[in-house]
Amino acid sequence: MFEEEIRRKIGDFRELGWPAYVPRHGRVLMADRMVSTVVGARRAGKSFRALQMAHEMVERGELASLEQVCPVDFDNPILSGMQARDLGLIQSTLLKMSAGLGLKTPLVFILDEIHKVAGWEQYVIDLSRNPHWKVIVTGSSSKLLRGDLATELRGKALSSTVYPLSFSEFLAFKGCGPRANSTQERADIQRHFEEYLSWGGYPALVPLDNLTKEGLLREYFDTMILKDIIQRSNVSKPRDCVELYRHVLSGIGKPHTLKSAYEHLRLCGCATSRDAVRDYLGWAEDAWLLFIVPIHSDSHKEQERNYKKLYCIDWGLAVRNSRVWDGSYSRAFENMIFLHLRRTFARVGYYRTRAKRQEVDFLATGHQGQPVLAIQVCMDISARDTLQRELDPLVSTARYFGIRENMILTLNQEDRFEQGGVTVHARPAWRWLLEQGEAEP
Repeated sequence: MFEEEIRRKIGDFRELGWPAYVPRHGRVLMADRMVSTVVGARRAGKSFRALQMAHEMVERGELASLEQVCPVDFDNPILSGMQARDLGLIQSTLLKMSAGLGLKTPLVFILDEIHKVAGWEQYVIDLSRNPHWKVIVTGSSSKLLRGDLATELRGKALSSTVYPLSFSEFLAFKGCGPRANSTQERADIQRHFEEYLSWGGYPALVPLDNLTKEGLLREYFDTMILKDIIQRSNVSKPRDCVELYRHVLSGIGKPHTLKSAYEHLRLCGCATSRDAVRDYLGWAEDAWLLFIVPIHSDSHKEQERNYKKLYCIDWGLAVRNSRVWDGSYSRAFENMIFLHLRRTFARVGYYRTRAKRQEVDFLATGHQGQPVLAIQVCMDISARDTLQRELDPLVSTARYFGIRENMILTLNQEDRFEQGGVTVHARPAWRWLLEQGEAEP
């Protein structure tokens, strides 16, 4: 029964060919005798990214044809019933289906949702020991979490992260080029940027009407909360959990403390504890719903002493599922910039100046461990007092760390400022996002 279903899966793939996809940026990391895991939020496009990687290997000549790719999806009523001892049927069935394939033939196995089979870890490790074979594992974030990859894979797996669409990827999904060489091209890019800011970057939303987008974002939130947090962690008070998430999504980018979250739940009539609140937030971070961002500091004590800032995996998801929303997109705008920085830099934090304790929205650390980019996010800096409020802490921070790249990201304004020997560039966010390009994950 299992072999017949595996044969059907492989046969269908060969007959249908490569699925239609828009190429995503970034790499899927691979190394000999290592398992490649593709991780990230639900519905971000992990499965398609794995297939894209295999297609690219064929185009580069590393694989001769599609027949050397073996995609098996375990989100299936038959294959999800397999046991670990049955998994060897995958490679044996593939080899039997093609006489020209053997142990020394380059092959790529894409195993989607294999976590449904207990004991899968040892199987994929054994499969990856063949230096001619590559193994890519993808799956729901409830089983392939950043902090929850099975112990058996430690040191034997390379993880690559797939986020919702960057702006350049979003333009590709819209069939729009990234260059604004003409008035019409610029107008098209700005129009698409408004849509991107309004609805976020989930790939499936791109072609849909607004009413359907609204419903799908709520469905994504409910599924993520239920499957990746409540069921996985066996949450005893799901109402408290959901209330907290809706509350923090209303304050994306604002100062957050454990005490404030706890007090909110108490005011809502939830009999909870600070330890429970800490657990809820930790589970949300593991499930790729939230990012908890500390102050930039080399001192762990200072990070713990100061408030955190929270951002969501997708600002459209945050807006449509928050408890309150004022109709503006200023917080979504900041969340969007954070996610781009998160793709690009290993460490991103906010900063507070030493003298006046003024906040800089983002301080990004380079590969040498030193801050290399300071950013303020402000949609409109036309008012002089607003501009000065953004400039003062940025200049102070740049002088303290010796940072040369200092930015104010706006909706549409562009300018250059000199203050205290520091140069600050104001750039429209859409232009900056496209100029930055795509960094490796």
